[in-house]
Amino acid sequence: MQIRPYACACALALSSTALADDVLPKIEIAGARYDQRREETAASLVVGREELMRHGDRSLGDALKRVPGITIGDGGGRTSDIRLRGLGNGYTQVLLNGVAAPAGFSLESLAPELIERVEIARGASAATSMQAIAGSVNIVLRKSATRLRATVKAGVDTQHGRRSPSLGGELSGKDDAFSYSVPVSLSYSRVPAPSREEETAPGLRRETRLNEDNTTRLVSLSPRANWKLANGDTLGLQAFLSNSRRATDAWAKETTLVGTPTLHPQRAAVFDMPATWLRADLEWTRSLGEGARIDARSGIHRSRRKSDFEFGDMIDGRRAPALNLVTSDLREGGYHAGVTWTRPMGGGHTLTAGWDGAHTTRSQTRVASERDSFDQASLLTDHRYHGIIDRLGVFAQDGWEITPAWSLSAGLRWETLRTSVAEAGVAAVRQRNVIPAPVLQALYKPAAGHQLRAGLARTYKAPTMGSLIPRRYTVDNNNSATNPHSQGNPALRPEKAWGVDVGYDRQVGKDGLLAASAYVRRIDDVTVTRLFQDGADWISTPANQGGASARGIALEAKLPLPGFARAAFNGNVARNWSRIDKVQGPDNRLAEQAPLTASLGIDVRAALTVGASFTYARGAVTRYSPVWSESNGGTRLLDMYALWGAGKQTRLRVGVTNVLRRSKVSQSDHGSAGAMRSTRRELTPGAALRITFEHDIERPK
Repeated sequence: MQIRPYACACALALSSTALADDVLPKIEIAGARYDQRREETAASLVVGREELMRHGDRSLGDALKRVPGITIGDGGGRTSDIRLRGLGNGYTQVLLNGVAAPAGFSLESLAPELIERVEIARGASAATSMQAIAGSVNIVLRKSATRLRATVKAGVDTQHGRRSPSLGGELSGKDDAFSYSVPVSLSYSRVPAPSREEETAPGLRRETRLNEDNTTRLVSLSPRANWKLANGDTLGLQAFLSNSRRATDAWAKETTLVGTPTLHPQRAAVFDMPATWLRADLEWTRSLGEGARIDARSGIHRSRRKSDFEFGDMIDGRRAPALNLVTSDLREGGYHAGVTWTRPMGGGHTLTAGWDGAHTTRSQTRVASERDSFDQASLLTDHRYHGIIDRLGVFAQDGWEITPAWSLSAGLRWETLRTSVAEAGVAAVRQRNVIPAPVLQALYKPAAGHQLRAGLARTYKAPTMGSLIPRRYTVDNNNSATNPHSQGNPALRPEKAWGVDVGYDRQVGKDGLLAASAYVRRIDDVTVTRLFQDGADWISTPANQGGASARGIALEAKLPLPGFARAAFNGNVARNWSRIDKVQGPDNRLAEQAPLTASLGIDVRAALTVGASFTYARGAVTRYSPVWSESNGGTRLLDMYALWGAGKQTRLRVGVTNVLRRSKVSQSDHGSAGAMRSTRRELTPGAALRITFEHDIERPK
């Protein structure tokens, strides 16, 4: 039987079932006790657990794509990245429980039920790392519950005719001095990814049909325990463990319409990657009297990813013996620690000071064997790399409530960043950067419900370990200027920026909001992808290339619908501009920045809670040099959901994602008029139908 997701969604949206109002969840963006957006001097937004789980998404990335101001970058079938102001590629700082998320962390490894809330800060704070040119997103893992309970969640997704089951749950409890929670999530997915590729050049035209069969098995666990000690101190232990295995079975069939075919016109590849990721944090808080307190935290993280890759020809529809065999092993680990002291100083001042630091190491090996068509070994390579990143920051910040209408926050953070990257048998490349980062934030409330904010900050973007290590990732067929190999650059320096943010919020009723904001950034040592030739091979690598500027405006609304007391509307639109000084225009924007984004959502809480969300990102061309550019076709995504409750403890969610079934299009161009080489790729993800059952079990004390 063929499933038509859009028909199911429309039927659910038009249904009405008479149930008691008290079984319906309350939809909130921020907690009721403390509205961070209204009270904090710096501009921020808190997305609560209810909103994250509303559509029944399997991963945090899927849930965040509907949050105003956030776009989720496509990870090319692997991991995705969070983007604020249309900027990804490291411009947005991602924190996990207030500490920078280490390499190896994946949005796909986090189910929404493992999350307590997500805090979005568009400005900077001296108390956290200033690696936030576009802003920060802090993912707070599930806290210990306030009562004894157990939750069970089971679901199934259907996409391209394949079913992907998931199972989750949480066990929690509490007594006078101890509380705990143990959320767990298990999932299996098998999703085809059909795509098409067209390559053109003078005297050449090729069309290729590709298909990837992606299978992922994932187990995630995030236990937490809290203790209240006899002297009033509190102690918290939070862990996160993720174990996954991703396998891809891919094939491609090429048709040459003009010119000559590639070396492997019919080809196949197999990829297998088991991965384990662990992080554990210990937090300690002591009250010192007179409102002062000290917070200390430390933690470790470990990850390992092994992968095996095979590439070869297809002959008469069958796989020939593999021509290329690649085995990789990547191990990364490290630790972090920090202490924060906070004390009210009188006169409306609150002083915060402290330090934090992190040490990260990576060891990476790549062993490759290449064979010719006669199954004779022609090349054996063994590359080994080691990298170290050390970061240490000290900070002080004064929050000053001048009057009930005026608040000011001024701080300074002094951060040192050291990197060292070495290949076996080659001298290490070492760098040290010292970054003083002042920050100033102001809040003015001219009347009740009205807020004006302004901020000035020095921020930076540090190179990732992956962008530093010079391992070469090779394409196995048809290397060209529009299909290059890629490698890291150990000489990469941090990007540094001065930024100004302004914003206006107007509260409308209890939960309504109208907001406008604008930003400007001036960036030094901007990272640009550079394309060059090494013999016959085309290679892309990141490199620092002078200055750049970025600016943008955003409008946001969250309002009840007139005449519908139980219906709420939310919308957001943002326009972004950027320019790289040393790249000739037009289209010399920062890599992958979306020039225009918008979102529109509606939720109706009746006997049957229903809702829909539409997100849009305009496609754009990004120019890297006068002869090389890349473009994407943008996104238009419509998702729908329905929530039915049977009593206070049982819920059934039905959701449909990508109702419009829009393809994802990208293109790479190299050359000039009359001698242009282009490669166009089109991915067809398809719609997905999701059904999730949830049940809460209240446990006796």
